[in-house]
Amino acid sequence: MSMKNGKILRVNLTTKDITTENIDSGAARSFLGSKGLAAYYLFKELRRGVDPLSPENKLVFMTGPLTGTKAPSSCRFVVCTKSPLTGAWVDSSCGGFWGPELRFAGFDGIIVEGRAESPVYIHISDGEASIRDAGFLWGMGTIDTISYLRERHKSDRTVRVATIGPAGEKQARLAAVIADMRAAGRGGTGAVMGSKKLKAISVVGHGKVPIADPQKFNSLAKEAHKENKEDSARMAAMGTASIVKLVNSTGGWPTRNFSESQWDEAAEELAGETFQKTLWGGGKYVKPCYNCPIRCAHLAVIREGKYAGISDEGPEYETISLFGPNCGIKSREVITVADRMCDNYGIDTISLGNTIGFVMECVERGLVSLEEIDGVDLRFGNEEAFLKAVNMAGNVYGNLGRLLANGVKRAAEKIGKGSEKFAMHVKGLEIPAYVPRAGHGHALAYAVADRGACHLRPWLYGAEHFFGKLNPSTTEDKPEAVKLGQQNRALIHSSGLCQFAVSEDMLYESLLQMINAATGFNYTVDEFRLVGERINNLTRSFNCREGFTSKDDTLPYRSTNEPLPTGPQKGQVIRLSEMLPEYYRVCGWSEDGVPTKEKLEELRLDFVIEDLY
Repeated sequence: MSMKNGKILRVNLTTKDITTENIDSGAARSFLGSKGLAAYYLFKELRRGVDPLSPENKLVFMTGPLTGTKAPSSCRFVVCTKSPLTGAWVDSSCGGFWGPELRFAGFDGIIVEGRAESPVYIHISDGEASIRDAGFLWGMGTIDTISYLRERHKSDRTVRVATIGPAGEKQARLAAVIADMRAAGRGGTGAVMGSKKLKAISVVGHGKVPIADPQKFNSLAKEAHKENKEDSARMAAMGTASIVKLVNSTGGWPTRNFSESQWDEAAEELAGETFQKTLWGGGKYVKPCYNCPIRCAHLAVIREGKYAGISDEGPEYETISLFGPNCGIKSREVITVADRMCDNYGIDTISLGNTIGFVMECVERGLVSLEEIDGVDLRFGNEEAFLKAVNMAGNVYGNLGRLLANGVKRAAEKIGKGSEKFAMHVKGLEIPAYVPRAGHGHALAYAVADRGACHLRPWLYGAEHFFGKLNPSTTEDKPEAVKLGQQNRALIHSSGLCQFAVSEDMLYESLLQMINAATGFNYTVDEFRLVGERINNLTRSFNCREGFTSKDDTLPYRSTNEPLPTGPQKGQVIRLSEMLPEYYRVCGWSEDGVPTKEKLEELRLDFVIEDLY
């Protein structure tokens, strides 16, 4: 954080105490912000073995040093906690306007502790915070909650609201935090918020983010905006859905619970080009985040048919793919309706689409009777049953709703009968919308990511299939690529910028210079690189303290034993055992995947050594 700024709001819902504390400048320099700084607080303050849904767990909302600045796409904040879905570390990133508004209100982060006796929300305005009754909001969807709190605290600025819906209130392990219709979706952060009986955090601020060297920073930000605008035409027109046909053509599009990897007919129907022409107003219906030149987020408006009149912010690539081919669905309208439902209920679309696809396969194989899932004929391609399943999961009702709302790992444990072999998750977090068997690098990244299966830590699918940098069929060069990519992504996820605003080429030039101008930290390239490595070792140590070892760095049976049936990588299975030992070696970890004392000393993580060893 900037040397001139750096305040944390600490709210204890049990005692109703609200305090403000300064962020230690040494910690800020060591861990940068957002993910890194949240990991620092949570590692130091959580005892090992804490129940994620108990009052002893903590929920951290944290911005980065560039959040709310003039840098392009400076919109991001993270929600971090011990995950009730996986039992591991989780940070879930979110865009929109809530993060910048928190900084305008005078805070870089919020640490929520304890549990309220009855539902509450926190209201923050220009450096002041209060805990308020939310009994009248409990049971509302996120859309109505946001509208109500904006009206209740109406001022000359739009009040920004982060909230949970029914899924979070009922502590569904797939529950998300929704901030002005953007989602901090992964890992069940909404369930932790619900366990604390915290319905929402509303915030409004009139301040400015302090910058160490304003003149230099403004010049750098202006240049970065120009670079982003020149490169963003395709994203502005089609968002992340621009890669639908490309991923399908490379044989990595999850189809029918990841059993297949291509579906040409659906790819045409669900491509960004088709959404652009039919639901996104020719690409004109955009809903950009704060200060964003890329403008990848779109508003879908359904104008005809049985769903006429429904609008939705989205859907993006992951939702399209997990609700679409993974569930045998090729209707843009059905996917759009489901996305809006999930935003309102506050539930993660990636995890839910994965879990529905899994239950569909179980039904098709005869492992689950319709009586066991409330008579819903949940088979691939059944649109009506699919939407009913989304509704039941979002409201956590019925046998089917409870089965879906708590994720694929628990669903497989309940169903049994060998279904665990095609339950597509890592460490309990559902695999996103790239088939692991399509590339060894991306598969390794899934297996070793700190929060479980994550396509962003790093996103090697592009390097393996789009840009020709890596061969998806080989294992030799993947451990080093994953390790370096994880370091780089940790820096991006801790900066406060959207990942689409920072290419790998910009990381140690443009981003580093903006960070230094904003904070006055004056990192060298080597120091900055070490910050990324330090953050990754800290979250890895968090997981090791919770009992995770190399046995958890694994992939589903389907990925390592069932040859890919179609696509350019036809016949491939992932040879994970060829990559893991080398990955641990290049990270400086033990054969069991635990950061060594030597590595932790090198990274100046002495407080981790004391606890971990």
